[in-house]
Amino acid sequence: MTTIQKTLYDTYKGREVHLYTLSNDFLSVGIMDFGAAVQYLKVKTPEGEKDICLGFKSAEHYVTSCQFCGSTVGRVANRIRGAQFTLNGTTYHLSKNQGENHHHGGFDGFDRKFYSVFETDDGTLTMSLVSPDGDEGYPGELHMSVQFSLEENRFNILYTGISTKDTLWAPTSHIYFCLDGEKGGVLDTTLTMYADRFTPCDGESIPTGEIRAVSGTPFDFTSPKLIGLDIDAPCRQLEYCKGYDHNYVLNGSHVCTAKGREGVCVDIYTDMPGAQFYTGNYVNSEGKYGYMGFRAGFAMEPQFFPNAVNEPSFMTPLLPADTPVAHYITYEFRTE
Repeated sequence: MTTIQKTLYDTYKGREVHLYTLSNDFLSVGIMDFGAAVQYLKVKTPEGEKDICLGFKSAEHYVTSCQFCGSTVGRVANRIRGAQFTLNGTTYHLSKNQGENHHHGGFDGFDRKFYSVFETDDGTLTMSLVSPDGDEGYPGELHMSVQFSLEENRFNILYTGISTKDTLWAPTSHIYFCLDGEKGGVLDTTLTMYADRFTPCDGESIPTGEIRAVSGTPFDFTSPKLIGLDIDAPCRQLEYCKGYDHNYVLNGSHVCTAKGREGVCVDIYTDMPGAQFYTGNYVNSEGKYGYMGFRAGFAMEPQFFPNAVNEPSFMTPLLPADTPVAHYITYEFRTE
């Protein structure tokens, strides 16, 4: 049985920010109605409850850190080259919030929105928003909901979107995992990726269009491997990003298995074609339990490939007009 508890978390721009806590016998997840962000994620272990995600003490810090920490990201996750795309013969110009490129929805993306909240008797929490036509340059009025639920040892996220015009839509969750707690870092986490290919990037962290096999490279996690084993290997791809910040081409719905030193494990599943593996290479903030530094947590962001709309060989995240589309992410936890 899942219970939901609502508490006041903070105020931001004169509005109250609430924290909704979903709890069952194994998991406890705190979600803000600002950014639909996961502020904490606690797993019950034999030693007690352990918080295994990064977060902040204030709503303002979620904005000023520019880390998208725990947030719902959109309209389109990741980067779009030149902050523009052409759809149905019309070229749309998006906000340029990362150099000349568009990143994670722009200056006022979904990570910085207030959401309306609905609770149901079965313990499901739904947050929704309306993104107006032209928001950050995207066409169509988009109605989106994010449904959060617990099912035994699983934390489920379901995104549903419908637009008044053909548009792009590819949301994701930007949880940073620290399976040994916030002070544990990521280098000693063991990772298995269910992907044998990735999309190399250029110096702006945008895929070149190539799809490359991971075999024989530092990007090979097809067998369990410590994240830190090859992270500083002499490799231009790693040098571009100061570590891993790359899109993997998934073999199926199972994204990865990650295991901390102390036995907390997470398996991630999705219906989206890729996942961005990011090792917190630019994390440098005061977190909810103290300072969070370089590589304090890793993000695994199920997604459509970055810049997909501008790469003919990539699947475009098209949301056709007046047609509801849904995508899911499931996190399954266990202790060993």
